[in-house]
This record gives sequence, C-alpha cells and structure tokens, in this order.
Amino acid sequence: MRAAILLAGMLVAGTAMAADTSGEAAKPADCAGETPLALLLCRDASLVASADKLDSAVRALTEEAGKAGEEAVAAGQRAWVQRRDAACPVAETDLADPKKSKDRAACLARQMADRSKALESELAARRAPVADEPLTVSASAPQRPAPTSLQGQAKPASAKRMVGVPALTGRWAKADPATRTPIDDCRTSYLEITGDGAFGLHDPRIAAFPLEGPLAPGEGDVAEGLSFGGEEGLPEGTLRLDAADVPRFDRLFVTLDQPAFGATFVRCR
Repeated sequence: MRAAILLAGMLVAGTAMAADTSGEAAKPADCAGETPLALLLCRDASLVASADKLDSAVRALTEEAGKAGEEAVAAGQRAWVQRRDAACPVAETDLADPKKSKDRAACLARQMADRSKALESELAARRAPVADEPLTVSASAPQRPAPTSLQGQAKPASAKRMVGVPALTGRWAKADPATRTPIDDCRTSYLEITGDGAFGLHDPRIAAFPLEGPLAPGEGDVAEGLSFGGEEGLPEGTLRLDAADVPRFDRLFVTLDQPAFGATFVRCR
C-alpha cells in the first residue's frame, strides 16, 4: 500500500518534487527540469501549502480505503490531475509574466482546495456507518388489500402504467429486494439518472465507485430490461423498471458486468 500512497502523493502536484520541510517554496533553481505547471507549483509558497493539504487528504483516504481500494484512489487522482491541467494550463511564457503567474496560481489553488474538500467528504462518508444516517428515501410500498365492490366482489387490479426511459430520471436508493425497504441513504450512496441522460452510481464503500457517464441506452425495453453503458468509461449493464401504479412505488433493478454488481433501488424523496 505504501507504493500506492506515494504515487497518489506525487500525483497531487503532478511531479516527484517535495516541498521543503520549512514550508517555504523551493527556489527556482531547485525546480529546474520540470514542466511549467510543476515549476509554478514548486516555487509558489501558497501552492506548496495547498499541495501539502491535498497530499494529506489523499494519504488519509488511501489508508482508509485499504488494499482493496488503494488503486481506485490513485486512479481518481490521475483523472483529477488531467482535469486540473486542462482547467489551469500553464505555459513557459506565463512564468515570466507576474500577472499571468498569479492568475494561474489562483486557478491551481482553487482546483486543489475543491479536490481536498471532495476527498475529505469521501473520507467522512467511508467512516460514518450508513445506519447512523437518517434515511431520506420514500417509504416502501405497503401491502394493500385488493379493493372490493359493494357486493364483496374483488375488483381487478389496475394495470401498471406504461413507462419509457424518462421514467428512470431521478435519484434512487438501494433497497431490500423482497420488501422494498430502503437500506441506504440518498446523500452518500445512491443511483442518479438525470434528464439529460447522465448516469451516476455512488457508494463510498465500493472501491470501483463512483461510476459516472452517459447512460447511452441500447437494446431492450425499460420494463423488460434495457442495456446501457459501454461509452466514455461507463461499464455495460442492464436496467429494468418495475413500474407501480404511481411513480413513488417504482422499483429499479440494476446489474453491471464489470465490476460485477446488482441491486434493487427505490426512489428517493
């Protein structure tokens, strides 16, 4: 695990350079031979402090994730470094321009502060038992007696409503497959499908999550089983909606091929 922690720490700054133990920024000469972005990170005292804070957050999360989750943390850092570099590009000419250097440093500081907060939130979610979280999901569908007429004759049950892909939109919580009783909260562990077709599956206890990407529906029918995924990193899987007579009692069944995953979901409030 030590190797993974070191890799994650290196990825914070995108370079193998370490800040001086005094907390002061390294001198430009000490940073020779690196990329312009790494040079700026190395020689700016405020960025060195931000990088140290982020490195601590990465290490804490890696240790909490354990051996099974250390690679997922490192992979998340690699992806974040790519997003950071795209959001805050630094050219060699920027280093010679005080105004541009200040602007680029401010951008990098924001990126690292946001990343630190995100990692700290994930760490808190991993450490907090789900049972301690108040549920914010809809109640399970109650057992309702069949309606009867005045003569005591049972009325035929109403037909389930017709559904399509838009019926999947919303936030869902894992539930007991037999009783529909929700077993997760809707803040740290949930499935979300947005109106524009984005898919997100979050659970801080599973190293491979979060999984996010375009839903990209393929063959099949929502009520019978709809294939999805396979684009932009989202794994292939199947969605099946068990539509009730009203949407709040719907159940959604989700399976993934890799990582192997299957669960029943009910709607969040």
